[in-house]
Amino acid sequence: MAVTTTPVNSELVLVLDNGIGSSGQQLIRNRAYGDVKPEALDDNVYQVAQVILDLQDRTALAIHRQDTVELTNA
Repeated sequence: MAVTTTPVNSELVLVLDNGIGSSGQQLIRNRAYGDVKPEALDDNVYQVAQVILDLQDRTALAIHRQDTVELTNA
């Protein structure tokens, strides 16, 4: 049985430092940007993330790309 994957959607998620909580833990804020073309190159998505981060007051902790694929039995 062969399974085929078909890209459906992709999303850029910026993980940002949101300060320190009252009990001393680091607070994290996620900013999600949807409708990223699944065929977009990782380098291009990263460059867009860098431009967005230049506009942010918060420090970036991570840049994530979340891809959704459909699995079908071929």
